[in-house]
Formats: sequence, C-alpha cells, structure tokens
Amino acid sequence: MMEQTQFIHNEESYHEHMIRKYERQIKDGNLEIGDPKRGAPDVINLKFLEKFNIQTLKIYTNNVMSVKLRNMTIKVLTLGKYIKQYKFYLQVDDLELENLEVLDLQDNKLENYQLYNLAKFKKLHSLNISRNNVDLTHIHMVSSLTKLYMRHCGLLNIDQVSQLVNLEELDLSENKGIKDITPLCKIKSLTKLFMHRCGLNIIDKIMSLTYLEVLEMSSNLLMNISSIGQLTNLKELDISKNCGLDITPLQDLTGLIKLNLSNCGLQQLSALKKLINLQFLDLSNNYINNINELQYLKNLTYLNLNNCEIVSVCSLRPLQKLEELDLSFNNIVYPDANINEMTKLRFLKVQRNRINYIYFASLVQHQYYKNIDQNGKRCFKINHQTTPSQKQLFKANKLRCIESQNLQLKEIQNQHKSLKTTINSFKNEINATFNNARQSQIQFTSSVIRLFQLLNQFGFE
Repeated sequence: MMEQTQFIHNEESYHEHMIRKYERQIKDGNLEIGDPKRGAPDVINLKFLEKFNIQTLKIYTNNVMSVKLRNMTIKVLTLGKYIKQYKFYLQVDDLELENLEVLDLQDNKLENYQLYNLAKFKKLHSLNISRNNVDLTHIHMVSSLTKLYMRHCGLLNIDQVSQLVNLEELDLSENKGIKDITPLCKIKSLTKLFMHRCGLNIIDKIMSLTYLEVLEMSSNLLMNISSIGQLTNLKELDISKNCGLDITPLQDLTGLIKLNLSNCGLQQLSALKKLINLQFLDLSNNYINNINELQYLKNLTYLNLNNCEIVSVCSLRPLQKLEELDLSFNNIVYPDANINEMTKLRFLKVQRNRINYIYFASLVQHQYYKNIDQNGKRCFKINHQTTPSQKQLFKANKLRCIESQNLQLKEIQNQHKSLKTTINSFKNEINATFNNARQSQIQFTSSVIRLFQLLNQFGFE
C-alpha cells in the first residue's frame, strides 16, 4: 500500500514506475500481474499498459478503480475480483479493444448499466460475469458468444438466452430463482450445460438439447430424469446430491465416460450394467450393499464407493484398469484378495472399515502404488524397497491377524531394518530361551513382551 500511496498523486511517475516493473514480465505477448491468492495490490491504473503489445492480460485481485484500455491488441482480458474497499468503475465504452475474444469480469459487483454496448466486441466468444448483479439485458445481444458463465448472478428469467444461438457452453449455476429452462431448448448448439444448485425439479424440456456432451445438475431437487435418458450424446453427467433419484433412464446412455451419482439415496445399481464405457464413477454416500453390476464396467479407472454399506468387494476383481479406488467408511472385513487383481491401482483408501485380517504378501506385489491413504490424506509414498506400514494403511480398522510372509517393512522411524529380520531375531531368542529350561522364566517372559511391543508399534493388535 505504501508503494501505491507514493505514486497515486503523481500519475506520470506512477506510469513510468509500472512500465519499468512489468516490461520484463511480458512473454510472447502475455502478461499476468499478481496471482489469484495474493493479488496485485499495487495496480490502481491501467494506462501504463498502452505502452506494451499485449494479447493476453490477466490482473488478479487488485485496487483498480477504473478501466480505460484503448488502441491495444488485447485478445484475452481478465479483471476478476477487485479489492472491495474501492468502487470498481467499468464502462464498456472505455474498452476500445476490437480484437477482444475472452473477457473475465467475475466477482466485481457490476450492475447492468456497466455492461451497456457489450455487443460492440464483434469477436468476443467467451464472457464470464459470474457473481455480479447483472442479467441478460445487454448480454443477449452479443451474438458471437460461444461460452457464457453467469454463476450466482441472481437470475430469475432466462428468456433472452435463447437469442444466443451460437452458445456451446453455458454455466447458470447457483441461480436459485430460475424456474423454467424452456428458453434453453432453442439453443441447439449447446454441448456443455452447468446448472448446479438452481433448485430445479422439472427438466422435461432438456431432451431437445441433443448435442449435449456435458451436463452438470447436482444439488437440485430432481427425481424424474427420464428426459436426461434421451441425451444419447452425453459423455459426462453429474446429477449428484439429488435424493430419491430413479436412475433407470441412464441405462441407455452407453456413451458415458464420467458419471457422478454421489448422495442420491441409491439402493441398487442395475441401470449401470450397460454403461461399459465408463471410466470415472462416483457412487459415494449411498445405501448400496450389492455392487455386482460393477463387474461389467471394465474400463473404470476411478471408482468411489465411500460410505456405501459395502461388505464384500469380490465383484471388483475384473476391474483391472482401476487406478484409484476409495472403499473407506464401509463394512469390509477382508479386501486384499480382490485388490490383488488390480494391477494398475495407484491410489487406495480403505480406512474406517471392519478389517480384521490382512495377508500382506498380496500387497507386496503392489510396489507400484504411488500413494495409499492415511486417515484421509495421500501422504504415504511407496518405492520399490518399502511397503506401507499396516498401521497407516488400515487406519481405524480392528486388525487381529496379519500374515507377513516374504514381506519386508521399513520401520516408521526410518530405521533401516526390516520388520521380518527383527521379528525373526526375537523368535530365535525366544526359542533359545525356551529350549534352555534352566534359564529364568522371567527372562523368557521379558522376551515375549518385547516382541509384542514391537508388533503393536507397527499396528498389530
């Protein structure tokens, strides 16, 4: 702030200072001032930028009070989220940028009047005005738009969006006042639609958007999704957090690659059996105890079954392409025999189950694991010489028996001795003591106690 105060009363000195400061940061016509977290608090005036030949300009959280950019070659302009102690003043007429293609003004508390004459940007194809107090009054006239982002704008009526006939991607999420999505049906070019948390309960008309490839309608009030079942070009679908869903209509969406059905109150998965192209599937937080249908989804690389009341994972054995698997917060007792078949697995979560027996020799074969979850964090890395300590891998499970045949564990405190060697030395000590009946019974008991202390240190209970 001191640097800002120093030049605020001397505009010429300020411009010279800023030119010197940023001229070396321009690379291939691109300039980023600040970063999304720390911002760029010393930027209060943009006039100095006219000295540069810039095509992409991104200025993060800043103190800019007015924007006047003229006679510049800028194609991409980001002026998102100004610092709130100043009133951000923007008039579209102050932007003489005939080459502008992408404009990001999100989170600036803009009003409709500030976007007047937006249609003058003939080449503008992407506009983000999320988290502003604006509607479609001036935006609907920008017929060149192919991408429009208006999250959390307090929209009530979207009738005018039907005039944006070239739209391919539209985000209207977090506008809870939208009740009727009929105007969207006229935009036949839409391939991506995001309407997360809009309070929608009827979406029958959406079936006319036959070119949709990505649809996000999580956290709504949906129950009947028969219209979604007719969108056969869908590749990605997120209808999570819609309780009481009947997912039967999804059985015809055989082209799906990514599907999120978490928190939907599901009890059975028969509709998923034919979705053999799925690579990503999230079924977390449902009431599923039978997962037999999943055995047919052999292209899965990501599977989330967190908190689903699962007891057995035998059905997962055919899923040999799995790279990430979440089985945490279930009722699984004996998982390893099936996990052993998943030769490409990289991330595994099994904490908070009822595991009481594990044969670690099977996990030795999985030396290609990159991370195994420890209490919700991917923090235990594995190399070819070590295998995770069972205490970390099976956090909050009640282990009673562990077989460690042909297994070498690296001690937790980085002591470079294998657990097997240490245990064997104690076994030999016990045997020697036991064979010598003349030795003290106290010495024998002490050796046994030391063995169990070591086992307990590594999670054996």
